[in-house]
Amino acid sequence: MNAPTTDQADQRHYIQTVMQRTGWTQSELALRAGLDPSTLSRFLTGDREGHALRASTMKKIEAVSGIGFGIAAPATPVAEGFAAPEAEPIRLEASSPLDAVVAALTRGRNNVDPWTLRSRALEGAGYRPGDILLVALDETPLAGDVVCAQLYDWASNRAETVFRIFQPPYLVAASPDPGLMRPHVVDDGAVQIRGVVINTIRNRPTI
Repeated sequence: MNAPTTDQADQRHYIQTVMQRTGWTQSELALRAGLDPSTLSRFLTGDREGHALRASTMKKIEAVSGIGFGIAAPATPVAEGFAAPEAEPIRLEASSPLDAVVAALTRGRNNVDPWTLRSRALEGAGYRPGDILLVALDETPLAGDVVCAQLYDWASNRAETVFRIFQPPYLVAASPDPGLMRPHVVDDGAVQIRGVVINTIRNRPTI
């Protein structure tokens, strides 16, 4: 197997930075950029050592993320100006029990991402920190749906992923925490809906 070239290493670092800053998974980044998901998967896992991504592929990723290849820097765990992450994407292993559960609940449906909720933003609607939320990226949100959305700070090329209730044209929380109650106007600019929560998995509480 060939060692990765400098171009490859830089491209991998860039793509990983984009995913960290936006909160997108590989599959969502590929979907948004109009790429075959296997293209990014093979490249990031080292299955295509010795082969850098095409310039046209990189330009698609730059265009959809708003993050330039030449200026990308390692992302910090918490973006300046944002609170601690409200949710974390789950990376499924093909043979894991969770992967089997997600497959059963989604009935083989493509473009469904699992997230672990970390905030109390939806506590009043019955969702607790630690719940696993299955987000359908191709679903059109309706009033009252729980959605996964992103809040962008374009000046610093940073984004925060949140879960809220969609009450057009707003995203609202259902929480006793006053710090979470500010509504956000969905404008497809600074506030964008990524997908709709179609199912929930809750672990048994430990005593």
